[in-house]
Amino acid sequence: MQPINGNDKLSNENTLYVAGSDGGKTSAVQKLGRIKPTDQVVFWDPHKSFKQIQGRVVRRYTTFGSFFKALRAGRATKQGFKIALTVPEERAYFLKFLTAVKGFGDGLHPKRLHVVCEEVPEVTETVGRDNTVFGWFMRIGRKYGFIMHCIGQRVVEMSKTITSQCPYKWVGIQHSQDDAKRMSKEIDVSLADIVALNKLEYYFKSPGMGNVVKSKLVFKKAA
Repeated sequence: MQPINGNDKLSNENTLYVAGSDGGKTSAVQKLGRIKPTDQVVFWDPHKSFKQIQGRVVRRYTTFGSFFKALRAGRATKQGFKIALTVPEERAYFLKFLTAVKGFGDGLHPKRLHVVCEEVPEVTETVGRDNTVFGWFMRIGRKYGFIMHCIGQRVVEMSKTITSQCPYKWVGIQHSQDDAKRMSKEIDVSLADIVALNKLEYYFKSPGMGNVVKSKLVFKKAA
């Protein structure tokens, strides 16, 4: 299967989430608002990180066949869905996941398809240009209605294709000077300010020069 109806009018909405361990990356995907309750979303989620998002339950599948069947049924509608594939964290499986999802791209579909990828550095091999199907999603996917959400702990272990093709960037606490320096340049925030981030604090950059805000993830206390 191949994507259909290329549409150059669709904007690039790809988002990068980078933070060290316990920095709140998964929570940021859930809370930032880049994904709405009514959106159609698929998750590469080998560690079962996502159980719900925006109040909607994430349905989990552990075989490619069952995942593919659910995705096909969901894309045949205009309804929102949240479905995850949980298989071993192996690069070959990651590329197989993306190849399956790619076939459901449609630049004229009433719903864009969000693709959430956990711990991207664990299943990619280059810090340069990525020429796999993952690189295709990053560079060309928006034309067929895809919106990528790339998550990882260390930006220096990520392909430059990710940073260059994600106009939205969420940056949490960094545990490495190299990562802090890289993200300082990427979002035009001083290195001192990046280093000074505390747990659950973050900077969020939107497209354009100077469009950066600082905030903190907040969790409701249990009743």
